[in-house]
Amino acid sequence: MMLDVQNLVHRFPGGVNAVNDVSFSIAAGETLGLVGESGSGKSTIGLLVTRLLAPTGGTILFEGEDITRLPPAALRKLRARLQIVFQDPWGSLNPRMTIGRLLEEPLALHTTLDSAARIAEARRLADRVRLPAASLSRYPHELSGGQLQRVSIARAIANRPKLVVLDEPTSSLDLSVRAGILQLLDELQRETGIAMLFISHDLETVRLVSHRVIVLYLGRIVEQAPAATLFDNPAHPYTQVLLSAHLPPDPAMRLRRHEVTGEIPSPINLPPGCFFAGRCPVALPACTAAPPPAIALEAGHSAACLRIADGTNIIDPVEERA
Repeated sequence: MMLDVQNLVHRFPGGVNAVNDVSFSIAAGETLGLVGESGSGKSTIGLLVTRLLAPTGGTILFEGEDITRLPPAALRKLRARLQIVFQDPWGSLNPRMTIGRLLEEPLALHTTLDSAARIAEARRLADRVRLPAASLSRYPHELSGGQLQRVSIARAIANRPKLVVLDEPTSSLDLSVRAGILQLLDELQRETGIAMLFISHDLETVRLVSHRVIVLYLGRIVEQAPAATLFDNPAHPYTQVLLSAHLPPDPAMRLRRHEVTGEIPSPINLPPGCFFAGRCPVALPACTAAPPPAIALEAGHSAACLRIADGTNIIDPVEERA
């Protein structure tokens, strides 16, 4: 496995439980989608697995190496193999550096290439992500959002990493630009076998790019499955609610919606059982007592719901209309 995460936990100061006992793995050449509403812990997990944030508990194995508590010097060496692309390229690129210098920077940090070789490699990277050569002499404010995200991707792949975390990489882009970025990511993965952790609230995009998908609720995995299986046959009540809140791409399709009531638990004072139990239409008293185990439904598909055992985990839609 390229990445193996076991029992990952993170608590922020003040007792905020952001990530709660999360385990997953990613194979070489695989894209794992991570979805959930705001505050579910998606971005925190991205920061943890790239070690931009230190976990409170659990282990992170990258290419078989335990990177959970690497010292700073070892972390610097790790950066060449493990990269992240953030949502906002304007905030992650130095506005005082030209695009050419921005592309040379990771090469200067992690290779022994001389200046001429770095310049040549920066040109090759720009061409690979379909940036015009003229952009190398420009500054970030002179490029569009889509072009800047291509710069971020070029920087991330400069040292041929084994895993890239993509944290909402297309959410700030319009649809036409978004499609180009997704096509670029697909080409890069096919060419290099790179593994990707794709974090997004855009369910349709996740469905398109991911081999497998994990659904998070308040920092805990409630369901994981191959992408087609999860979107066609969601098993956990929360997954059903989450998917029903997303408009279908075809206006002619019938819209099946689920509605839930109740308050979302505070991440400072989480309940002992299923975090969704207080809002779940099919919850049992036992659901509030202890965290439900992940129940296997079929190969690669599991959900943490007690109602799966008796087949009453499916929520009836409260609205169905064209």
